[in-house]
Amino acid sequence: MPALLLQQPSYGSLRQFLDHHFDSIHWPERYKLALDMAQGLRFLTSQGIPCTLNSGSVLVDAEGVAVLTGFGRERGMIASAPCQMTAQPSNATLVVYTAPEKLAAIAAATAAAGGPTSKVTYSPDWEVFSLGILLWELSSGRMPFNEIIARAEAGPRLNKNIEQLSSAIQKGLREETVPGTPEIYEQLFKMCWDSDAESRPPLEVVEETLQMLVVVEPMDMLMLPDDEMNMHVSAVVSDSVDNESVSSHNTPTRSNSVRSLSPLPGYQPRQRPTTLHEAISVSNADMTEWYILSGHDLNGYAIVPTFSLECEITPILTSLGHFLPSSLPIFKELMEQDVDLSLLCRRSNQNGLHVLLDRYIPFKNENGSAHLMEAVDILLKHVSPVEMDINGLDVQGHTPLHLLMRNPRISSEDVAEILKRMILKGADTTRAAPRDGNVLALSAKYLHFEATRHILSIDILASEPESLEKALEACMTMTGRATDKFVNLRTKTRDLLKMWTGSAGKPRREKVALKILNDVGQVDALGMRTKGKGVTFAQPQVQVDCANKFYETYIKKKREQVFETVDLRFAGGLGYAGR
Repeated sequence: MPALLLQQPSYGSLRQFLDHHFDSIHWPERYKLALDMAQGLRFLTSQGIPCTLNSGSVLVDAEGVAVLTGFGRERGMIASAPCQMTAQPSNATLVVYTAPEKLAAIAAATAAAGGPTSKVTYSPDWEVFSLGILLWELSSGRMPFNEIIARAEAGPRLNKNIEQLSSAIQKGLREETVPGTPEIYEQLFKMCWDSDAESRPPLEVVEETLQMLVVVEPMDMLMLPDDEMNMHVSAVVSDSVDNESVSSHNTPTRSNSVRSLSPLPGYQPRQRPTTLHEAISVSNADMTEWYILSGHDLNGYAIVPTFSLECEITPILTSLGHFLPSSLPIFKELMEQDVDLSLLCRRSNQNGLHVLLDRYIPFKNENGSAHLMEAVDILLKHVSPVEMDINGLDVQGHTPLHLLMRNPRISSEDVAEILKRMILKGADTTRAAPRDGNVLALSAKYLHFEATRHILSIDILASEPESLEKALEACMTMTGRATDKFVNLRTKTRDLLKMWTGSAGKPRREKVALKILNDVGQVDALGMRTKGKGVTFAQPQVQVDCANKFYETYIKKKREQVFETVDLRFAGGLGYAGR
C-alpha cells in the first residue's frame, strides 16, 4: 500500500495550533498559513487529486508552514492515518467543511441507494468551499458552528441533527464574520464559500489575493516613520529577464516573504530595495528615482512574486499592481519617462487598466479614492489600439470593465464613476465575460446599482429581454449576510431591472434608441429620420444596428402617425380660419 512519510509537525494540526497559539499570532501569519493551504490545494487539484480539507488534516511545521494531508481519499490513493497530530473529525464536524452541492449530491445518492453512501462525482469547486471555511477558521480561532456541533453530538438523535445541519448549510447557513477581520480577507472567504459553485473564485485568484495580502499587510503594519529605506519585500528574480530565464524560474518560497513580529520562527529584518521593481512595489519614491536616474530599464520585464506568481511585468505595471495613495507620485514619474504602455503582462496578458482595476486595494486616507480616479484618468488619456486597448482581453477573457465590476474592494460609487469615464473612451459594455455574461449582468450580480442604471440608459443591447433575464438571475444569486442594507440593495437593483422588462420597459428603450440614433445623425431632435448626416458622436455599430431595429419596429410608425395627426389639425385650423 502506498504511504507518505512526513516530518513530524512541531505545532500539530492546524486545530491544535489555533487552540494554543491563536492569541499570539498576527494577521500576516494567518495570511501565510492560508496561502500555504491555497498553494497546496492548487497543486493537488491541478493533478486531479481530491483533498478532504478540515483543520484536523492540515499540519503546521516548525517553520509555521501549513502542510496538507488527507488527500486522494476519494480515489483510494493517500489518506492520513489517525494519530495524535491528525485527529479524525466527527461526521458532524466534516459536514461544516463540505460544499452544499456535495451535501445535496450525497443525500440524493443515499436516497437512491437506499442507505448511506458517499459515491458522488468529484468537483474541484468543493475544495474552494472547504478552503473558505478554513480561512474563516483562521480569522476566528475556533471551529465553525462549534456550539451547534456540540449540541448535535450530545443529543439523542445524532443522525437527525446532522441532517438538519446539512440542510441548513445547503440553504445558506454560514458563520458570522469575527470583528476585526480585514475587509479584503472577509470578502475572499465569503466568495469561496458561495452557495453557487460557479461564483467561487478559481484557486489561482485565491492564491494571488493571499500573496498580495502577505506582502501589503505587513508593509502597512510595520512601516515606521522615516524607515522606508529599510523595507524588505519578496525577492525579484531579475530586473530584466529574457524568455529562457523566465521559463526556468523557481517558485518563490516563504523565506522570501515579509514576516511580522511574532512567536513563529523565521522573522527576517527588512532590507533596502535592491531593484527598480522592488522600490516601486513598496512605494519607495526616493529609491525609485535613484534607479531611474541610474539608467535602469523602464520597460524591462521582471518576475515579481509579490504581485503574482503567474505574471512577468514591467515597472509601470508593478506600480499599478501595488497601487496605494503613496504610489501616485511614482506612477506619474514613470509616465513622464515615456514608458511603453503597449507592453502587457506576459502570462496574464493584462494591460495597465486590467492590472489597476483588478488589483486595487483601498487604503484609508483623507482623500478617499482620489488617487485611484487620477490614475484612471491618466491611463484613459493613453487609450488607443496602439498604446492600450480599453477592450483588450486577458488570458481569462476579461476586459478591464469586467475586472472593475468584479473587484469587491472598489466601492459601488467609484465603480459607477469609473464606468462612465471608461465608456466615454470607448469601453464596450456588450462584451460578455466568461461564465458571467455581459457587463450589465456583472453589475447586477455585485449590486452596483448606479452602474446598472447607467448601463441601461446608454446601452440598448443591455435591455434586450435575454440580457435582462440573465441580469435578474445574476442579481438574485448574489449572496451575503442578510443585513437590511444588503437585502434592500438587492431588492432595489432587482426592481430597477424589472422596470425595463415587458411593456413597461418599451418607453425607456425608445428613449435610449432615439439618443443613439440622434448621436450618429440618423434622426433629428423630434425623432424623425434625417436626410443627411451632420456632426455626430461615435457609437458602436452594434448599438446603432440594434437601435435601428428597435426604431423600425416600435418607433417609426408611431412617430409618423403623430406627425400626420399634427399636420391634419394644422390644415384644419387653416381651413376654419379661411372660412
